[in-house]
Amino acid sequence: MNLLDRYIAVAVLKGVATVILVLLAVVTSVEFVGQLDDVGTARYELKDALAYVVLRIPRLIFKMLPAAALLGALLSLGNLAVHRELVVMRVSGVSLVRFVGSVGIAGVVLMAIMALLGESLAPSLGAYARQLRSQALLESVDISNARSAWMKDGDRIFNFRRAEDGINFGSIFLFELDANGSLNQVARADSAQIDAQERWILANYGVTQFGEELITASTERRSVQNYNLSLELLGLSEVREDLLDTQGLTRYIRYLKQNSLDADRYVTAYWARIADTVAVLLMTVLALPFVFGALRSAAAGARLLVGLLIGLGYYVIAEAFVNSGEVFDLNPVVVAWLPIGVLLVITSVALLRIR
Repeated sequence: MNLLDRYIAVAVLKGVATVILVLLAVVTSVEFVGQLDDVGTARYELKDALAYVVLRIPRLIFKMLPAAALLGALLSLGNLAVHRELVVMRVSGVSLVRFVGSVGIAGVVLMAIMALLGESLAPSLGAYARQLRSQALLESVDISNARSAWMKDGDRIFNFRRAEDGINFGSIFLFELDANGSLNQVARADSAQIDAQERWILANYGVTQFGEELITASTERRSVQNYNLSLELLGLSEVREDLLDTQGLTRYIRYLKQNSLDADRYVTAYWARIADTVAVLLMTVLALPFVFGALRSAAAGARLLVGLLIGLGYYVIAEAFVNSGEVFDLNPVVVAWLPIGVLLVITSVALLRIR
């Protein structure tokens, strides 16, 4: 890497760092204000809210890095174009391929940062932050050292088992008693979510019913139940894919497949994590067609607006594909990689149109 490559790459990295700092300042401020409503509940204090927000910063960076890569590259390369530095480079014989390579160096560095965050740092600290918050808000439940937590809701007794990562809670076991205190049924769910009506959506739900003369068993891929437990317990019972590191996600997918359980949600998350890492490189390179084209002499505000629209558009489309994959039972690999494929085509066409 010579002086020119280093100059362009460093300029892009500085631009991306500036954008991330600005976005973090806004997002963390909003998150901290949102936590203030819970301050004073049980043992949840101001320092706990601050620790929760700080621990989530790596996860926030991981989420915003693809869009920040485009925004930072647009601002830094646009600044070079406004000061005619890019024009001088082109006149001096620097080819488009050379520019792509120089900007690509910055993109590879950002990809490495993205991979490091997604591999362990962001999921682990995010899961730890959620554990601290839940433990402070649920002072009656001691989950710090136990391998499982027990809760009672009327005639129902719940057991939340700790997952393999030692931080989150995994499967849920339900023991339901009849009016005489005898065991009526035993149920198990792989994970839980909650809908707008505050109903529990249990995934891979299996139940064994004990009758007077007959024992019956049934399984459902998705079951809707009404429980009166605190919603904070949902955060402990749900195995969230974004709070599992890559190895933990791989192990959990293997466990689900070995037990013939639905793993599509987690397979999609696995490939989407890899696709988002690749998207950082493409977003960085995508800035070149704009600074050599219509936005070459545009103000920083115009370039920022274009970057925001493209970054937001990619995020919305990617999330829409992930959600539609669960609804319409689409192939997880296709769902995860289709947005990045579209982005690759757009980037390639835009580069080829540069004169």
